[in-house]
Amino acid sequence: MDLFDTYLFDTDTPDLSQTINSINAGIWELDVNTKKIKWSVGFYNMLGYSPGEIECSFINLIDNLIYYQDRSTFLTGIDTTATNKPQINYLRLLTKSGFEWFQNTIQHKDDHNIVGTVININQFKFLEFELETSTNFVSETNRLVKVGGWEIDPLSNRFFISDEALNIFELQDQPSSIEGFIEHIEPEHRSLLEVAIESCIETGKPFNLDVLLKTGRENIIWIKIKAVADIDGYGKCLFIKGIIQDIDQVKKREESLKTSLSKTNQNNQRLQNFAYIVSHNLRSYVGNLKLMLNLHEESNDAADQREILSHVKSISNSLDATIKHLTEIVTIDSSKNNEKTLIEFELLFKNIINALNTNIEETNAVINYDFSKCSHVYYLPAYLESIFHNLLSNALKYRSQDRQLIVWCESFIKDDHVYIHFKDNGMGIDMNKFGDKIFGLYQKFHNNQDAQGVGLYITRNQIESLGGSIDIKSEVDVGTLFEIKLT
Repeated sequence: MDLFDTYLFDTDTPDLSQTINSINAGIWELDVNTKKIKWSVGFYNMLGYSPGEIECSFINLIDNLIYYQDRSTFLTGIDTTATNKPQINYLRLLTKSGFEWFQNTIQHKDDHNIVGTVININQFKFLEFELETSTNFVSETNRLVKVGGWEIDPLSNRFFISDEALNIFELQDQPSSIEGFIEHIEPEHRSLLEVAIESCIETGKPFNLDVLLKTGRENIIWIKIKAVADIDGYGKCLFIKGIIQDIDQVKKREESLKTSLSKTNQNNQRLQNFAYIVSHNLRSYVGNLKLMLNLHEESNDAADQREILSHVKSISNSLDATIKHLTEIVTIDSSKNNEKTLIEFELLFKNIINALNTNIEETNAVINYDFSKCSHVYYLPAYLESIFHNLLSNALKYRSQDRQLIVWCESFIKDDHVYIHFKDNGMGIDMNKFGDKIFGLYQKFHNNQDAQGVGLYITRNQIESLGGSIDIKSEVDVGTLFEIKLT
């Protein structure tokens, strides 16, 4: 008697047969020599059929019931040379409602007889697929948003970062330790991260930092590092877990926005200055002209009329100068898009010295310069000439009467930007009193009759219109230092 004769279909064991056939499992038996196959009632039931409703044959099983991509898996499993230990594989079988997943367990009875059990795992497989899809979705999402995970075991000093974090770090292998991880952070931010990690381990305090990272490919990018501590019932830190996110583009957009806002504020300030000039200065000129003309009409004395006309001429000259200043200021915005050219600092500065040579000799001033650290710059020639001219002429104009004027000008590079230092030992400015007004239009801080309060305003506007900046340090009766970032 074979398995089915003695076990499943034996009328002496109806209860056992009914139990086996009622569960969601099927039993089959195969003679590998004759290819004769039998399967239990439960096998039929699993496929949604009644016994005898489909052909019970090896050919039908292979050609019709087993999904074509799974046939090789089944045939490999029934190979008689295989081990005698049970083998498990997974197949898709054609049920009455379509293909479903089954777990197939194979056991070799002897050299030519094989017994197998089949269990329906279709629901489990779908859950597995959903989990895999969800995991892949999360992984792909993390990759797209450039987010990775990281973890620290403080007891073993073990450090781990996810594949997504490795991509951010542009590394092939895991950092060997916490210290190895921190070494990738730029020096100015390392201590900040070290203190945050140490505090998180000791007190469980979470942290959220934006730091600069040098990747494995030598790229410098901004990353966000967040972490929370996993603590036990005694408050001891077991793990630190967190995320690492590439925020370089976000940071750059923030910087661009800050720059745009700064330029907007600068433009607003210029508009306010123009509004002041139009509403106050020009109106004052017009009012004075009207007053003088009215006096001229009312007066019959020739001497008075000549004096009044001299005042009209003076007011007219002042009005003409103001209009020229306004024209020059307006020209700054319209000229900033002109093509920049390569300018040799020394050559241009010598030209300015030659232009002001008469004043330099009259005042016995000493003009020193050093452009060896940065010999040239791409800039608008007219702007740089105006900047040097204004600074040097101001130094000559506001020199101290108690000592010989010494001027020092140098260029250098800092953080990939071109800078100029322009220093003199002149009268200096009271920064506490006038610090917020130095670069304003028509602002005067000394009693020089030649002062117009326009030069520094124009200089600042020229520099800022090309994305640079100008700062001043000054002390009364000591001198003044201008630091200019050109690019």
